[in-house]
Amino acid sequence: MLTRQTLLAFLLALPIGAGMTLALAGDPNQKNAPQKSEALKRTEVLSQELPKADYRKASLITIDLAPGAEAAKHRHDVAVVGYVLEGSVENQFDAQKLKVYKQGEAWYEPPGTVHIVARNASKTERARLLVFYIGEEGKAPTTAIK
Repeated sequence: MLTRQTLLAFLLALPIGAGMTLALAGDPNQKNAPQKSEALKRTEVLSQELPKADYRKASLITIDLAPGAEAAKHRHDVAVVGYVLEGSVENQFDAQKLKVYKQGEAWYEPPGTVHIVARNASKTERARLLVFYIGEEGKAPTTAIK
């Protein structure tokens, strides 16, 4: 059985591995063949302990934001980990200050977080996110707020 920490570690490793080409295949006797230490590099992007809950569902989605696109104000009733695959995004959570996240950066939102601002920071380039929802079965990951 997976623990919350093991599940989160696995999910956070996915965006790192998704953009990486492993050079482990091929003839290990070749002079130019990379050593294992050269072929795989792990970089911790985010480490977050999850609050106590009955986490039974994990979803992984991508979100594409056209230049200047913005999401409506919303709330997440599940834990959320966001990772910027391309471009940059502006986020404001609850009463925190507006912050820009660039390609390769990540953030965590605990369950119940209100996403006041979620928009592409560029008026000319698209942005792409990888988002992990980690929550209890039956809870909607996103709820619009009017």
